[in-house]
Amino acid sequence: MLFTKGRLQIIPDSPDVVVYGSPREARSAVITGRVVYATRTPRAVTSLVVRFRSKHEELFNPAMSVACQAELTAILVKDGRVCAPSSVQAYDEASGQQEWRFALSVPGNVSETVFTPSAFVAYELMGELRTSGLMPWMPFGRAMCTTPLAVKRVPAEDSLWAALAAEPLDVAASWRSRLELSATAASRIVNDAQTYHVTGVVRPLAKGVRLLRAAFELRETIDGPFDAESARGHAAARCSHELCLSAPSPNSMQMRTAFAPTVAPELPGMAIDQEIQVAGALHVPRAYGQIQYDIAIGPIRVSHEVVFIAQVAEESGEVHSVRLSTGVYVLPCTGPPAVDLPRYENSAKDVLLASTEKLASTEQLASAEQMTNAELAHLWAHRANDNTPPPEYCAVAST
Repeated sequence: MLFTKGRLQIIPDSPDVVVYGSPREARSAVITGRVVYATRTPRAVTSLVVRFRSKHEELFNPAMSVACQAELTAILVKDGRVCAPSSVQAYDEASGQQEWRFALSVPGNVSETVFTPSAFVAYELMGELRTSGLMPWMPFGRAMCTTPLAVKRVPAEDSLWAALAAEPLDVAASWRSRLELSATAASRIVNDAQTYHVTGVVRPLAKGVRLLRAAFELRETIDGPFDAESARGHAAARCSHELCLSAPSPNSMQMRTAFAPTVAPELPGMAIDQEIQVAGALHVPRAYGQIQYDIAIGPIRVSHEVVFIAQVAEESGEVHSVRLSTGVYVLPCTGPPAVDLPRYENSAKDVLLASTEKLASTEQLASAEQMTNAELAHLWAHRANDNTPPPEYCAVAST
């Protein structure tokens, strides 16, 4: 066969195939786009076919393709005639191009795109064009091209999945009747390539416990035919705050207390004698790299959870790592990209936070034993001039 010198290209209207529904069923989707064939001289096209198929394994890549989707075909030209419902534009001599429109229907039970170190599910559009020879005695020409296409699943607006995922995240649990952990967020939907804000609270239930470290993790668990080790899960995004006097607070973590924290230079960390609120920002990576979207059914299944970790020390010196986890959904963002606006606790008008941050920064520079009486008087005079309202106490009836 003689390959033509023309260039064949498939340009889909969208780089993604989005199916709307629930985690286990969804409505079918339609792939639309155009096929462009560029040649120096017009050629008679006898056959043009567009196929939606599973992507094959790549050379030197150990991952295996486990997609089970049957090949879908759209015939645009057959025996030199344009097939309905495709449309064709005549050859443009100025650009040297000829175009065809195409449409393919994809069933709702198609497996979503996912990549793991040992297996993957991926799709592509493949176009194959044949032309007649310049002379009757010449063989036909052939041109082929492929374009990757990702299949994504998102909740339908009227589905139960959308209602559950959009609910605010609010979980709490106690540990040994010593302290209570709680975590809150605006929703359980986590979008890739964006920032997920979550807040944790450590409440004391008994005296004598100190907070050494607080952290948030977005953990991913993969269950597939060749991913037995990945089923244990790994951290896809993480932010932490070490309560060390010499280490400043990172920008992705903020800690707030209603009153000045108790400082004990001879002991590490912070005494949990009041509510300690920790605000974290998880910078979620882009999908198909360090993180995958949630998948409930198929050859590869993926799930995610947010974990609030508090490392605490008892009076005896024994250190414990207390964890609070809850499930979330990592989903593609179908709307316009969100703008990460400044949060209220980052504003200078938040007098209570500004006072606490200034006090915390002073404690990081010097311990209580190193501060002179004049420095302490200046610090407390500054706090007295703030417009911070006094704390309110609820009256308890005596018996």
